[in-house]
Amino acid sequence: MRTIRGRMVLAIFLVGSIPLLAGLILAWMSGMRSLRDVIGGNLQAIAAQVADRVTMLVQSEIQNVQLLASAPLRVRLPVILANRAYDVDPAVARALIEQRAELWRNGTEFSERILNSELSRFLLETKVRGGDKVAGLLITDRYGALVAASSEPDRYFFGDQPWWEALQDERSGHVFITDVIAGRQGSFRTPEETIDIAVPILDDHQQAVIGAIKATYRFDALFALINQIRIGQTGHAMLFDAAGHPLVCPILPRQAHRIHEQLMGLIVSAEPGWGIAQDDGHGAHDTVVGFAPVRGLGPPINTWHIFVRQPPSESYAPIREQIANLALIGVVMVGFLAAMGRYVAARIARPIQVLRQSVEAISQGTYDGSLPIETGDEFEELATAIHRMADRLKASRAELVTLNRDLARRVEEKTQEAAAQMRKLELTERLAALGKVASGIAHEINNPLGIIINRIECMEAEAAQLPLPADVMRDLQAIRAQAERILRVTRGMLTLSRHAATTFKPIDVACVIRTALAVAAERVAARGVRLDSIIEADLPPVMGDRDRLETVLLNLVNNAVDAAQEGTGQAVVTVTADRVRNRQDDWVTVRVSDTGPGIPEELMERVFDPFFTTKPIGQGHGLGLFLAHGIVTEHRGRIEVANGGPGAVFTVWLPALLSPETSEQNRQWELRAKS
Repeated sequence: MRTIRGRMVLAIFLVGSIPLLAGLILAWMSGMRSLRDVIGGNLQAIAAQVADRVTMLVQSEIQNVQLLASAPLRVRLPVILANRAYDVDPAVARALIEQRAELWRNGTEFSERILNSELSRFLLETKVRGGDKVAGLLITDRYGALVAASSEPDRYFFGDQPWWEALQDERSGHVFITDVIAGRQGSFRTPEETIDIAVPILDDHQQAVIGAIKATYRFDALFALINQIRIGQTGHAMLFDAAGHPLVCPILPRQAHRIHEQLMGLIVSAEPGWGIAQDDGHGAHDTVVGFAPVRGLGPPINTWHIFVRQPPSESYAPIREQIANLALIGVVMVGFLAAMGRYVAARIARPIQVLRQSVEAISQGTYDGSLPIETGDEFEELATAIHRMADRLKASRAELVTLNRDLARRVEEKTQEAAAQMRKLELTERLAALGKVASGIAHEINNPLGIIINRIECMEAEAAQLPLPADVMRDLQAIRAQAERILRVTRGMLTLSRHAATTFKPIDVACVIRTALAVAAERVAARGVRLDSIIEADLPPVMGDRDRLETVLLNLVNNAVDAAQEGTGQAVVTVTADRVRNRQDDWVTVRVSDTGPGIPEELMERVFDPFFTTKPIGQGHGLGLFLAHGIVTEHRGRIEVANGGPGAVFTVWLPALLSPETSEQNRQWELRAKS
């Protein structure tokens, strides 16, 4: 290393290697810190979203039970009658309850009379309508004695149960929700795990507790909700109570979990957050975890907590892959530096002054000739090499200019792509906000609507016993039909906000068209627009949702009416339905045309975009055609738009349901849509 060549090789190697090594270390530290912040924020957001979904799921079931408890004739009246059967003296009432409890345990006709009562049959029907999620329903009087049940419970008297005592305390919010009840336990001894939701039955003034209703739900719905949450390839969500007992974990059995105090102190929090778990309970260490409380449901469920984790091997995989690539580049660079040092040092054997002058000329761009060195040895060769290097620098500069232009073009393209992605993200956030608003509106409408339908049922029940005029009965039936239509619409809004699957069945397209035209007739007549319909006879049925297809047709007809009014001649809207056959498929097409000015060609590609509208501010929200496009797509169809001379033509294509084989295929499609 005492020679100039050796010192040059060592200097070049050290100057290149030390910054490279320092850069790798700094990149690792900075990348790990930044990646943890990003992962933690994402997991916190996911945990908060899951907690909100759990809250919405349980609140929905609470509202169902409260609605059932408010039924005046079906529920409250039998409870009031049961309370009147007691003596005024509480001691006498308790003795009567003990006597009945003994009869219940002995399985006498007394228990059969309760289980076969009209109220018990009503509870059984309600349970059947609730599907597999409802394990059982029971109603008690003001003392906690059984009045009715959908199936045989484990006891007659519930006045000493924690849920009954909690309902008597106004601080409970008149709602009680249990923790998870193990299989073969609880009131109905079902083999599955369950939770109980209990609400009081109040008097006419909604003040005094005259009884209680308790619904036992299978835990499968909560498990399915938590199980579908996936973070990356192996990350998942869990549900814990405040004591650290896992309620739902899609990966490990409950008994296999060992939750340490450090982890429980981290995830049992009043606010959403994230942190680093020394032991995440799944065999991994130093894991980034997110957590959020499930709150807003009343005691004791506010002690549930969502815990979201992702194995460190998957979380840190991007930064590790990046560091591995950088290390590989570093090894290549070290080899390149060593080779370059040897190459350069082997040729530095010329006078320092000549070399300095030549280098200065090259750096200033004034070098245009060979070096004046003619020694016949290494100095002359070095001069030739410097001359070649100068020529290469010129070529490199020209190539660098070209590369810079290409790089600028690519940066511009990537910038445009990023802007497009930001617009898509903004649109997604707006749609998510719209879904939440729709869900809230639907919930607010469902509460008074349930009361309206309940009152109509009561009026129909009274009408069945009283001789009422036929027109009054028709009015009641019409009111109920429209109320049920509103209920289906709000359920559709909830379906949109929760991204739930639609249930399809064979429907008559002609009937759907006539219903939609009948609904739109009053508005069309008020606008002075002529509405024509041409429906081919014997149209085949299609698989679909009647209400949602009516929504599509109403949107198209309403848009056509608005467009027809902007035309110069007679405003006419024409609805045509016919059958189209080709070699492979049969279709039912519905065309809605108008005599308006049509759609400009430059706007054709945007008519189905959300929030895009050509109507004045306040007259359109830009969601009608977007929702119609989504509904038709769910029905395996398509919707097309074109200018047909005077005005625009919207065509809806729906696959026809023809043969038994096709019916079976569509039935399989329906099952997949539900799953």
